[in-house]
Amino acid sequence: MRPCRTHAPPQRQEPAPELSRAPAPRHKAPGAVALLALAAALGGPPPAAAGAPGAPPAGPPAPAASAQAGAPPGDAAAPPGDAAAPEATPLAEGRPVVSPVQRFDERDAPQRACSFTLPVCVHAPADIPGAALLESLAHLEAAMRAYDALGLPRPVQDGTLGGGPAYDLYLERGPRRGPLRVGHDMRALGERFDAASAFAVVAAPATPGRGGCASASDAAYALGHAVAARLDAGAEEGALAMTASYLAAVAAPCPAEELAAVDAFQRAPERALTGAALGALDGALLFPWYLDDAYGTGTPAQIAASLLAIAAQSTPAGAARFHAEPDIFDALRASLRSRGKDVDDLLLEFAVARAFLGSRSDGAHFTDAERFGDFGRVRFEWSLPYATLPRRVAPLRPIEPTGATYLWLDLTAESAAAPGLEAAEITFVADWELPALFRWAIVKVDRQGAEAGRVEVAGIFGSSHAQRTVVGLDGLSGLLIVGVNAGSMIRSHPFDPDDAPFMPHGYTVWLSR
Repeated sequence: MRPCRTHAPPQRQEPAPELSRAPAPRHKAPGAVALLALAAALGGPPPAAAGAPGAPPAGPPAPAASAQAGAPPGDAAAPPGDAAAPEATPLAEGRPVVSPVQRFDERDAPQRACSFTLPVCVHAPADIPGAALLESLAHLEAAMRAYDALGLPRPVQDGTLGGGPAYDLYLERGPRRGPLRVGHDMRALGERFDAASAFAVVAAPATPGRGGCASASDAAYALGHAVAARLDAGAEEGALAMTASYLAAVAAPCPAEELAAVDAFQRAPERALTGAALGALDGALLFPWYLDDAYGTGTPAQIAASLLAIAAQSTPAGAARFHAEPDIFDALRASLRSRGKDVDDLLLEFAVARAFLGSRSDGAHFTDAERFGDFGRVRFEWSLPYATLPRRVAPLRPIEPTGATYLWLDLTAESAAAPGLEAAEITFVADWELPALFRWAIVKVDRQGAEAGRVEVAGIFGSSHAQRTVVGLDGLSGLLIVGVNAGSMIRSHPFDPDDAPFMPHGYTVWLSR
């Protein structure tokens, strides 16, 4: 069942109507089939426990310090129905058209090994063992077969660059010390929308045949980036990093790499979903994984690829940077709008779901989530015993747009000592900085660690305050309070991943009994 909201979320001003129009198909796959699949996929219900509505709100205490101090006076949104139409704004400028990563010169990488059956090649300096080339080539072939099976398009052919039209992977000397380097060529000619061929520079396998799964993961990541550049070469770097990470995790699972990436992501839930840099597996892969898990039709990467295809744009010849509008969040807004949902709802659903990852999994939010163990546990800002209330708390670090924050109210001792908690109530009051729009959910967690219900607190445009009272605490181990920064409350300026570096915002939460 879907969680029961306390009241319906407010209507938001959506992007211009042309964003909802899918571009004409330009690839063999996913093409129009993928775009139609996205519209169908986003109609599925998310996995969630039954909601539990709270009692009418109680009067909040006066805040010790206003979280709204210093807010710009012009940032408050106009009341619904009275807002003037937003002025036309220029298209956002995205990544440079000329890649900062360059291909190896043929003299620096004279060795070349190409597949007999697939358009992939590996290049290397003269002192790299031939076994390393063959192993990397095998990894590339395996990744391309996996992406073919998923119905994803192959990378754009690069003509004579690298000696032929095949995708090129360059090996470099030395151990694997850091992120691989991915680059793209100039915008492909003859394409209606931005598309570019791509390549990558990775460390050669140190011990061919005994190097573990890292080399396979690197090859799958590099090829995944090339697939994404085929769908939308002008996509923002964070979106490409997130998509390439997810594709690599699907095509070449590598537990050691994924555990490290997810652990880093869960330790910093306050960071934006699109804040990653290209080149390394990033834990933001959990977001497209959640989209497939909760809304997909069973084929991995379908929604992630379709979002890039929908968000494709056309940059005029001679431009120094790609035009980055629309972006994948514009595509999400347009797709969710027809389903009666909003991106804010999706962000809150995902924020709740990632709290039940790893050893905290209850089996109802992510499939196969237990494999991450303690590395998948999201960081809680505070863990507060019930007996210490009332308390006012603030986060260690402010929250970036699309980032999340978590508080835990422990009811274990009280549940064991006083089984009459069903008559008790908790008052929740949140204040945050303008112009951010925060969304909140109070999740009831039973003694088995599963979600037993939730109360969602919708953000109100023009307000930086939220309040709820929750009753029915008997039999619970605690209340999980989840907040997400949904971006600006200015309707004409929704979250845009090209606005990095992102402006984070703080909050305070008051809990009383």
